[in-house]
Amino acid sequence: MGEVNLQDLVTAVQQRADSDDPLELLAAAVAAAAEASTAADALIEHYVGAARAAGVSWTLIGERLGVSKQAARQKFADRLQVDDQIADAAENLAMVPRLQACLQVAQTAADADGSAAGTHHLLLGLLHGGVSAGVLDRLGVTRGKVREAAARLLEPATIATGDGTERRVVGDGEAEQAIAAARRLAARRGHTQLRCEHLLFSLATDPGSAARRVLDDLGTDIPRLKKDLQEWVAPVQRRHRRIGKSTGRACSFCGCTDLGPLVAGPGVWICGNCAQTAIDILRAEPRGARTG
Repeated sequence: MGEVNLQDLVTAVQQRADSDDPLELLAAAVAAAAEASTAADALIEHYVGAARAAGVSWTLIGERLGVSKQAARQKFADRLQVDDQIADAAENLAMVPRLQACLQVAQTAADADGSAAGTHHLLLGLLHGGVSAGVLDRLGVTRGKVREAAARLLEPATIATGDGTERRVVGDGEAEQAIAAARRLAARRGHTQLRCEHLLFSLATDPGSAARRVLDDLGTDIPRLKKDLQEWVAPVQRRHRRIGKSTGRACSFCGCTDLGPLVAGPGVWICGNCAQTAIDILRAEPRGARTG
């Protein structure tokens, strides 16, 4: 993998903020940094979990991480238990009736193809109604366009199943796995119901899915799609950016706790002094110096 390009990150922050306001840009940068850090931690945790499942000792894991076995166990053991709890929560997550209706529409579309359900069929189902349908409508995604793109992009195939039989598949045929991924997303973010928005967000963030191939072929603005869904799939304790008293919280940058209200971002807090310092820095630098 290549190095992370600062200019690409700056461009992504500017698109995310959709504003020249320094505070909006700062908030978008903090959110992007938090997401990148969370994704990096999750990647390491995933492979630590895989190593433990394969019987690798904490000693060897610690050596690869450059830490002692005690430090590796202390850092990851509890988190892996939390992952197990999330898996249990995902399994028991209730599905809202609207999503059930969308899945019925998707299955009908798959039956019409004489095929196992693929993620592009889920996309057709999500156009049935709800927030996800509204987001797709605004981005110009229609049933007709999805069907046309799928017919052009996805070749039917016959595959062998585990029981020795064969089945016809159009696209990836992985609708069940996509729904399971949406369940994990909802559970990890502390939600008590599985909704259409979780499924659409999960499809859009899987670059290898048939649904994502169709969306890309249609020229769908994926960053905007995710941004439009963010409020609905955000962790429950962070769903709305808010300004509140700093009781029990500290600025994530200077550590202060007594400088008045703190501005909340995804997993971070910024005090007024640090926000003003950031504004002063942004104003002092020529715009070209920040983006070039």
